[in-house]
Order: sequence, then C-alpha cells, then structure tokens
Amino acid sequence: MVRIGNHLKMNVAPEVRERARAFYGDLLGCRRIDSGRDDLDLYEFSGGFVLGLFFVPADEILPDADYERATWMELKVDDPAAWKMRLQAFGVREIAYPDPTRFFFAAPGGQVFRLAPLDGGL
Repeated sequence: MVRIGNHLKMNVAPEVRERARAFYGDLLGCRRIDSGRDDLDLYEFSGGFVLGLFFVPADEILPDADYERATWMELKVDDPAAWKMRLQAFGVREIAYPDPTRFFFAAPGGQVFRLAPLDGGL
C-alpha cells in the first residue's frame, strides 16, 4: 500500500510572507510551528498536515500563471459558502474552472486550491 504523506513544501516570494502568514495563520487558523530557519514558515492544519513555505529568490518561484498548470490542492471545510465569502473578503484571486460546484482560488504566493465540503463528494 502507498499513502500520500502529511508534508508539503512550496516556494514563495519573500514579499508575500506577511500576507501568507495572515492567510494560513489568521484566516485558516493553522498553527504556526517554529522551523528554526529564517527562510521557512511551517503551518499545521487540523489532522496533522504540515505545509512548509520556503521564502526563496525570484528565480526559484513559479510565475503565477504556471501555478494554474501545477498541482492543485483541496481545502475541506464545514461550510463552503461561508468560507468562499471569507476568502473573497480576504482578497484571494478566483480561478476559472468548469466545475460550478466548487470555488477555486489562488492563495498568497499563487498556489491553487479548491473548496470542498467536509462531508464528502469528489
């Protein structure tokens, strides 16, 4: 059996660090973990998933348009409509996608997520 692990790394620009902290720490409520490094913020989601944001030079970051062709992730939430409103109020960029049942957006740094209900469904 093979299972996806509970750690993910992303490279982001140093200039989005404060906005990323507001997004993952304040808005999403992830617990920030001390990484012991100046160039890395770690965020733990409920359930133990850990996201590492590495703040790197511009030549190590994907252009925003490339994130739409890269891996997309999913956020499972208790109330997708309410979360969509919260995310829009925060100012995320909506991503056009032909699935009207989900909200797709770019987080600070460009990574694409979709919202899905906690209680199932693809």
